[in-house]
Amino acid sequence: MNTKITMGNDEYILYIRKTTSTCSITNDDLGKYIWIWLRDRGADKIKEDVPCLWGKTAQKLDALKLPKTAAQFEFNRNLLPELYDYLDVLAAK
Repeated sequence: MNTKITMGNDEYILYIRKTTSTCSITNDDLGKYIWIWLRDRGADKIKEDVPCLWGKTAQKLDALKLPKTAAQFEFNRNLLPELYDYLDVLAAK
């Protein structure tokens, strides 16, 4: 099936931050690495700096915790298993 979905870096960064507390890559760099990975697999970046749903009042907003804004992407959902494998690699750094 060739179904496209829209998801954002906030979801991927939340996954990484929940997976480990030792990832030392900043949110900005995680966002860049994820965008490059998705772009190289045919994704389109459709929006930049979309406010994250946890908003500005969240207590864990920080470069090494949760982002305030995130880019949104449209891509083939068949990439999700491989994407989450890549997120696990990033989480270990």
